[in-house]
Amino acid sequence: MKRWLLRGGAAAAVLLLCGVFAAALLFYTRPMTEQTYDLSVGTVQWEVFTQEGETRAALLPDGDIGYTGLSAPGQTFYFSRMLTEEVDSPVLSLDTVNRSVAVFLDGKRLYTDCPEQSGGVGELTLPMLGWDRMKPVEISLPPDYLGRTLTIAQSTGLGEKQIPEMEPTVYPCAVTMSCGYAYESGIIAESFKTAIPAALCFVLGLLLSAAFLWQGFRGRWDIGLLIFSFAAFFLMLVPLGGVSFFSRYLPYPNADLNALSRALCLTALLVFLGSRGVGRLRWALWCAAALHGLTALLGRSAAASLLTTGSEYAGLLGLLAAAVLAVVWMRRGNRFYRLFTPLLLAALGLGLATCGVHALADPQWGRELMVHLRTNFQNGLPRFLLWPWSALTMAAGILAAFIDLFRREAQRRAEERLLLQRGELIRENYENLRKHNKEVQTLRHDLRHHVTALQGLCREGDMEEIQRYLESLSQRPELNHVSGYTVHPAVDAVLTAMLARGSEAGVRTEAKVELPPELPIPNSDLCPLLMNLLENALEANEKAPEWADKWLRVTMHIRGEYLYVGVENARFAPVDFDPEEGLYRSTKPDTLHGMGLKSARATARKYHSELVLKAADDAFSASTALRLPKTEA
Repeated sequence: MKRWLLRGGAAAAVLLLCGVFAAALLFYTRPMTEQTYDLSVGTVQWEVFTQEGETRAALLPDGDIGYTGLSAPGQTFYFSRMLTEEVDSPVLSLDTVNRSVAVFLDGKRLYTDCPEQSGGVGELTLPMLGWDRMKPVEISLPPDYLGRTLTIAQSTGLGEKQIPEMEPTVYPCAVTMSCGYAYESGIIAESFKTAIPAALCFVLGLLLSAAFLWQGFRGRWDIGLLIFSFAAFFLMLVPLGGVSFFSRYLPYPNADLNALSRALCLTALLVFLGSRGVGRLRWALWCAAALHGLTALLGRSAAASLLTTGSEYAGLLGLLAAAVLAVVWMRRGNRFYRLFTPLLLAALGLGLATCGVHALADPQWGRELMVHLRTNFQNGLPRFLLWPWSALTMAAGILAAFIDLFRREAQRRAEERLLLQRGELIRENYENLRKHNKEVQTLRHDLRHHVTALQGLCREGDMEEIQRYLESLSQRPELNHVSGYTVHPAVDAVLTAMLARGSEAGVRTEAKVELPPELPIPNSDLCPLLMNLLENALEANEKAPEWADKWLRVTMHIRGEYLYVGVENARFAPVDFDPEEGLYRSTKPDTLHGMGLKSARATARKYHSELVLKAADDAFSASTALRLPKTEA
């Protein structure tokens, strides 16, 4: 109980810590409140006038937003008011088009299009620009602008021929005042909203690629992980292609980059899910993925295309097939789908439950949802259902893939520990066999002396002593041993012990071994390999009924630069094949059982070979051809 409380407290503390810093990170995804005031003449009260020196003449409104009353062609007019609107970092925006302007605050000039005219209010004759501005004029106001008088001077009356002409009516330019950092805040918020999911997808793709390399360097190239990393990278492009400032960095493509990235992500996802399945059924997912991806690439160049419609329906069909096959493969005991299927069903159920609760709480939202679904299917584009479903499937696939990777790594480390334990046991057995073999060799050497002694007793005719001598020797079973299987001492010791064990169990043994006294392969590698194969064969014969013919055959020889090691035995029960590992599972409950073939395969790969396993109707064989290391002459 105390341990669970400790674990729960630690988990809660970690979640709280992550939540605090996640909130700090997400803080910048919300733009600051934009404060914008329209200060145009038609919206707020301005004083519009002309001024020459100290003489000021008011202009008369024309009933709309224009003013009349200029006294001379090209005369500069002014409009002025006290600023009472409070904003942070105030910025004025003047939409002047082809008019030149000058801006004053309490008579102090802040901006002018004509710096050569250094006069103040009442001393300017501003010309027309002769060209149109593409952007408004922006002027920053000082922090103490409140309560001060803003005056804007604006030019009038220059036609296309650059000749001053009388304007019967003048129109003050549009004026707005806004927070200076509101736009930057919006860009920062949009950047964070884009960068966070894009960076998360990139990290997922990077981790999947690293897992692919990690597994490959350990001899198991999992192409499915590499394809799944492509799905994560394509998903990364979805938010990047939808930002408002995309065109500032790259030209807009002809295709819908956002939809194309989603389609390629779904294609890679379906290929990955197919790679995790078994049998011919996975071709259904691969065909759906190929159809979806190909039609997406060909049809995304047009906003509405039959290929686009076909692509989305192919993707929807692929997701439906993936959901059905996930249940089938889970029921068949597939390790990945035993993780993926519950996660997918939970994600889909949670999504449907969330939509249902939201629809009950807000009926208007529920009606709009149904309208969206009906409209999408009527228009032949089911993307409103396709993309959320693919997102949930992607999330379930990512979780299942990483959980499966962690479990595989934990299993691999456990197997390594078991293999080390088994290796230690085999080495210990080998040492015992070696010592026993030396003892037997010593006794055989002593046999010559026993023969000499018996010859002496025969010459003396002491038959009673001879009988006692022979009876004492007959009590030593090692002296009854027939000649060995090979001149290689270590292999001979292993064969002697293991085949004797088989003979005691009623197994008919046969050994065809042609080896030199020494091999460049260390005994610490060769003997465990041979013992693992022989032990596997003896275990298979133990399952035979009493009347059955139990047999075991060993073959070892050198051909060229390869040492062939093969063991064949009778088979009386079905074998359990693991397609993911490429090995047959042991049926014994002991955790050390089942490690023998894995250990043998590891030794075979160490010497640039593979362990070949074959299961015929009534026989099972395991063989390999070890490449002999080159020895220095």
